[in-house]
Amino acid sequence: MRRHLPFLLILTGTAILRFVILFFSQTHVTSDEAIIGLMGKHILEGRYFPFYFYGISYNASCAWEAYLAVVPFAIAGVGVIALKIPTVLLSLVCLMLFYMMTTRLYSIRVATLASLIFALWPGLLKWHFQPRGYAFYFLFIPALIILFLIIENEKIRRPRDFFLFGLACGIAFWSMELLLITIAGLWVLLCLRRKFSLKTFAVCAAGFVIGYAPAIWWNLTHSFRNWHFLFFEKPEAGGLAARFGLHAWREIFLSEMPKFFSADTVLWYYPETPWTGYVLYFVTAIAVVIAAWRALPKIRDAFSSGFAATDTNKDLLTLTLIGVSFVPYIIAPLRVPGYFLAASFSMSMLIARCVDRFFAQKKMSLRALGATILLATVLCGGAAVIETATHNQIETLTLCPSRQDHCMIRVHGVDIDGVKQDLEHNRIKAVWTTISFVYPLIFESNEKLIASESIFGVDRPVYPPSIPKSEPGSQDRTVFVVETNSPYRPEIETTLAQKGGAPPRITEHGTLTVIEQRFASESSR
Repeated sequence: MRRHLPFLLILTGTAILRFVILFFSQTHVTSDEAIIGLMGKHILEGRYFPFYFYGISYNASCAWEAYLAVVPFAIAGVGVIALKIPTVLLSLVCLMLFYMMTTRLYSIRVATLASLIFALWPGLLKWHFQPRGYAFYFLFIPALIILFLIIENEKIRRPRDFFLFGLACGIAFWSMELLLITIAGLWVLLCLRRKFSLKTFAVCAAGFVIGYAPAIWWNLTHSFRNWHFLFFEKPEAGGLAARFGLHAWREIFLSEMPKFFSADTVLWYYPETPWTGYVLYFVTAIAVVIAAWRALPKIRDAFSSGFAATDTNKDLLTLTLIGVSFVPYIIAPLRVPGYFLAASFSMSMLIARCVDRFFAQKKMSLRALGATILLATVLCGGAAVIETATHNQIETLTLCPSRQDHCMIRVHGVDIDGVKQDLEHNRIKAVWTTISFVYPLIFESNEKLIASESIFGVDRPVYPPSIPKSEPGSQDRTVFVVETNSPYRPEIETTLAQKGGAPPRITEHGTLTVIEQRFASESSR
């Protein structure tokens, strides 16, 4: 127990830090979070029991997060903090699983260093507070690798272990289809290591089918909607040259990757790149190059003697897992950070291995280099923690000025509070708003406010048919909540002035603006 004390201190400190951040700077939700919150509210009220995410037959993890949210909803009432508490708790479970995974590969010291790095990893930081379907995804990554390593390390094939591995793979694939490539990669490695016999492969496959059985049943009873979306709607075959051409690789490694290593990874990339992204990208590159330089010549030995036989073979496995995690990112029609987050687990381990390797050297200069790498990594994580803790905001999409695409925008919590107070003060019960703010406004008002984006020509049905979604009535005073710099704003102001015969009431709340229709017969307010 004493040898695990440093990790327990890291876990305790991380738990305290994350709950402090939760209560002080995570008091609002994005659209996906709000939808999961509404799913949890509907479950609590017995109105609907979802199998997948509302509006899309994909990502059962979203539904699981909604079911978990029912517990704090029942205790403390429906709210943002109650919604996010299970996600924070799952993030701490993930940290424990990560430590367990790392101790199966490396020494306790490396596992402790890796856990510290992983706990502070900037690219994952904001995901630990956002219920968006990734909480179970993060849990299954170390869980699957632990089960893989159990099979990898055993000399006698035990059918029970293969069954549990297959079962976990089936449940993981049901929870988040993005794990398919990771699962396939682990199975391929077991095949190449000749760990499968006819019997153990059959047992493993049976476990997978049992774990995935609920999704199979759902597809059979719902016109194969999940499989149709997964294999026919989500992939896009067009534009392969643009995705795999020289320009794409240059864009990935020179522009996107520095952003990926910063804290701005919750949706799309921002145009700017924080300094922490460059520093951590450079540190990770050093760790990867050193590991590859030592491990790649030992590929044949790793497959013959085993991935756990030597530290070099373990590094090769870790590098392989990074490569497997990179596949969803490069094949995606739209490269977003979420597709590559699984690599953060392996990269944390490689950086810890690099630091430990330098610390073990006799030369003081090499030890100093190891200390510098560790300090740089911790500083990047610390800067991300401070940035997240001191900025209560959501990061979401807004229509670009050209109206042809969407751009990232930061909306401060005080701006959202100002809008909510404005609507309540003026007794406004229904608003038209842009797509990113429909469900946040509905959820944070506890479904007392009617909000819709359909006036902008957006048809995005989310609620199930049994729960009809209300629309603002034509007899109500027209009110809009839009981004202050929205390209829609001039048109909205002009239209309301023409229809009402008087200039609309316009109140700016930072990045958001409330535009309320007024009539000529009304006196100015």
